[in-house]
Amino acid sequence: MTPYSMKYIQEEDLAIFKRIRNAVLKLPDINLGLNKEGDKILLSCHILARAVARVFSLKYVDGFFIPNFCHSWILSPSGHVIDVYPVGILGGPILMVASGNAPLIEFHYKEADLKNKFPDLFFDPCFNDSVGIIEACLRRVV
Repeated sequence: MTPYSMKYIQEEDLAIFKRIRNAVLKLPDINLGLNKEGDKILLSCHILARAVARVFSLKYVDGFFIPNFCHSWILSPSGHVIDVYPVGILGGPILMVASGNAPLIEFHYKEADLKNKFPDLFFDPCFNDSVGIIEACLRRVV
């Protein structure tokens, strides 16, 4: 079955989405160590989106998902949303059409300056180290 949304997805976007999905699905459980408080660092959408963006030379976006969950995602070359770690969804990455008849994208994903809102998260050296660890792991499975 070919979903109706495929009429809005360019071949390049679908190809890179498939590469991203395959790489993310190949990732093992990764120990990111402990933060400065001694708590286990959990993989987040923010870490994964930045690592995927680096590996696949795409733009990551910080913002909110429905409407108040702090979230990060990737934009495809044509601007569609590639959500590498969807909020509250088992499975992913997913590709959401951001053109044509796609009103849900406006409701689901809102870009925002999270770095200034949550500087303790994004400017913590553990955060950047974790992005690097995930990036290295992704490069091994791509």
